[in-house]
Amino acid sequence: MTIFDIQRFSVEDGPGIRTTIFLKGCPLRCKWCQNPEGLEFGLGSAYAPRVGEGIREIEPETLAEEAMADKVFFETSGGGVTFSGGEPLAQVDALVRTARLLHANGIHTAVETSLFVSREAIEKALGVIDLFLADLKILDPDLHERATGKRNKVILENFRFLAQQTKGSGRLIVRTPLVPGYTAIQENLEAIGAFIASIDPGIPWEMLNFNPLASAKYMKLGKSDYEFMKTRQFPEKEMAAFRSIAAKYGLNNGNSKSES
Repeated sequence: MTIFDIQRFSVEDGPGIRTTIFLKGCPLRCKWCQNPEGLEFGLGSAYAPRVGEGIREIEPETLAEEAMADKVFFETSGGGVTFSGGEPLAQVDALVRTARLLHANGIHTAVETSLFVSREAIEKALGVIDLFLADLKILDPDLHERATGKRNKVILENFRFLAQQTKGSGRLIVRTPLVPGYTAIQENLEAIGAFIASIDPGIPWEMLNFNPLASAKYMKLGKSDYEFMKTRQFPEKEMAAFRSIAAKYGLNNGNSKSES
């Protein structure tokens, strides 16, 4: 398994205090990507996010052991381990091995996924992942391709499948990153709300306020053309307006957060 960071004491990536493991490699190229150092598969990268962590190959057994060092925090807070990325399900076999070891030690597991993966990957993960944090960014396929490099047919099909497999279990949460000019458009959010409600109105929908901190990463990578370099978070008034769209479709917006 190739990872590029381990973030401890996270409270944004699922319930309780969590250890978030970032797996390297992603099939999408979202214009607003928060982790550009994790896009490419393999060990290569322009820089490592933190000395002492950084990009490395690691065996599932070793990774599970590292994560279990934080077990006391999981137990006291109702937390666990979250796999993020990149696209963690692109390394599904190693992820499953790691998650199985964590489960054997009573640790809750979650995965943040774009769902731009094979159906087989989702089927494998269903047996060991307790919570799926699934991105739905843009509903229009042409706009999705312009913003991410890929059309969204696979994503929507996988979402329908995952919603069916997890129905009534509380194992699925939708997340939409609010990106000015791309996802944070009323027409798009209305379309996402209607889509979720048509499948299962019981699925929570979290809206993630734009995170401006990625600008520093793009500067380190020498990518001064990153178009969100001076973009700021949405103020509470605008966030409330976005949340009202979820309410319009009878969806529980949960706690809207910042994108990690």
